[in-house]
Amino acid sequence: MISRLLPPPKKSFLLLGPRMTGKSTWLNALYPDALRIHLLESNHYQRYLSQPSLLAEEALAFQKKNRRGWMIIDEIQRVPELLNEIHHLMESTTLRFGLSGSSARKLKRGGANLLAGRAIEHRLFPFNSIELGSEFNLSSVLQFGSLPSVWVSEDRVEKRAILRTYVSTYLREEIQAEGFVRNLPSFSRFLQLAADCIAQEVNFTSISREVSVTSKTVRDYFGILEDTLIGFLLLPWKKSIRKELAGSPKFYLFDNGVTNALRENLTDKPTGVWLGSLFEQWLIQEARSILAYRQFEGSLYYWKARGGNEIDLIIARGNNPLLAVEIKNTSNPSKSDLVGLRSFSEEYPKTAKILVTNQAYPRQIEGIESTSGTEFIRRLWAGEWTGKD
Repeated sequence: MISRLLPPPKKSFLLLGPRMTGKSTWLNALYPDALRIHLLESNHYQRYLSQPSLLAEEALAFQKKNRRGWMIIDEIQRVPELLNEIHHLMESTTLRFGLSGSSARKLKRGGANLLAGRAIEHRLFPFNSIELGSEFNLSSVLQFGSLPSVWVSEDRVEKRAILRTYVSTYLREEIQAEGFVRNLPSFSRFLQLAADCIAQEVNFTSISREVSVTSKTVRDYFGILEDTLIGFLLLPWKKSIRKELAGSPKFYLFDNGVTNALRENLTDKPTGVWLGSLFEQWLIQEARSILAYRQFEGSLYYWKARGGNEIDLIIARGNNPLLAVEIKNTSNPSKSDLVGLRSFSEEYPKTAKILVTNQAYPRQIEGIESTSGTEFIRRLWAGEWTGKD
């Protein structure tokens, strides 16, 4: 089994992550003696939905034999009312709780008690390059992504089938079943357009015309993808003094395989501009997972000057940019790839800067370091640039 970088929690926690990122597998491996409740199973779901108080009765019986035992509840967002019971049990018993979920939206909409800080929130992502180690293959990740069930399959036909099922069953049908959208055809068209615009500034008005819904509805759709952890909006850095900055949010999906499945483009290997977009998305999602696993206290942005110069990723803490990252899908970087970093340096000369490509060996180009994506992620995991949190 591939080891995950997320450290095992010692206290009660809430584990969030998209479906099929391996939450249940991770929980099973860490807590084999736990009392497990999986709310995707219809019998469990119906019992607790109709009578949430059953959880307290079962927990008290479990505590008699397992004073410091763990109770693991998968897909807690399906019955958010259980969080009130769990809150009480955390205060009145010695049990510890591991809760997993794939939708913060359902928890928020249900007005659920989010445990008031009594359970630490963690995130689980698809496999990253450090977890995969020597098995990591960039070409495969850019085409099929790194969801665990997809990664372990050695058959390309099966990989495509898993991803197509994920898109058709979960991203469309389940999101509608949870009541997040009423117009499934419009949302399905939106998903394809969202996949098409990864690594680009989002034009809400243009997408609304394509989908035939209002701009507000399009913004709500993006909110659904963020709350269900399927994608996220990368905001532009606006904390500038010297330069006039520009930019609208950029959008990224959580996995390249899901992205290609939404575009109905799993058969052919990605090429050209699209390959560059997937490379950028992969690297930014790797950085997100690494920083989340390290409990990094800070935020991610991109930077764009009014004149058009741009930096793909800014890692910042408060008003202080720690690192500027330019991402280029090239094996032979040149001086022309440094234009954005040079422009950024005029305002932030002391901020660390790096060019990340798919080159084989590190280089120094006019005083700026250039390195491969996997080497960059390795150093980010080691705490370089951001320090030890």
